[in-house]
Amino acid sequence: LPICNRKLNMVFTRGNTTKTISLANPRQDVTGAQVHGVMNDIIAKEVFSYNDEAGKLDGIKKAYIRDTVVTELPEA
Repeated sequence: LPICNRKLNMVFTRGNTTKTISLANPRQDVTGAQVHGVMNDIIAKEVFSYNDEAGKLDGIKKAYIRDTVVTELPEA
């Protein structure tokens, strides 16, 4: 039987770069407004810190859910 893996990907801007934070198994009913609210909180509260020239997370690029289906092949 195939296995479905579901991940919520939140893509932030950091200066001229991006940083993606992925969370496994998000709720089926999660909304874009909820996710963007959390992303704004992460930025405002500076939840993550980095010691490089790109600096802190400074904006939201996008958020999306990726479903991946994995089907294992039996041995011949």
